[in-house]
Amino acid sequence: MPRLTSFPAFFRVSGRDVLVVGSGAAAAAKTRLLAETDARIVVVAEHPEEELIADVARTGATLRREAFSADHLAGATLVFAATEDEAQDRAIADAARAARIPVNVVDRPDLCDFTTPAIVNRAPLAVAIGTEGAAPVLARHVRARIEALLAPEVGALA
Repeated sequence: MPRLTSFPAFFRVSGRDVLVVGSGAAAAAKTRLLAETDARIVVVAEHPEEELIADVARTGATLRREAFSADHLAGATLVFAATEDEAQDRAIADAARAARIPVNVVDRPDLCDFTTPAIVNRAPLAVAIGTEGAAPVLARHVRARIEALLAPEVGALA
């Protein structure tokens, strides 16, 4: 039987800081995803794009309009590097690891300590579909099928 290279787990983020670093669409997408939790979302973006600004406002995240520094990691539980610049994302990942904080680098599974699965949210029920970063399109397809099977009200049963 094939073996997983990653261990599926859920991180407790309620009331904890989760850091998103980046200015564009990738950072906006992670901010929207995190907004489905009770995490305190902190976005670091020196020059945020309009989509990100709108998502920060809509989600209640905190926006720090400044360049990333290791000081931003203080108190963070998780870090998402979403700058879309490989060298900058690598530097963020290195700083997070030095601070012993798990890091996800968007679209660079080789730099990730963890990956984000496709999620079916029927809070408090959550179904996570992961492919270890190998087949995100397949994960989205499976998520769509599971979403069709689980009525929005199923969370109330939990």
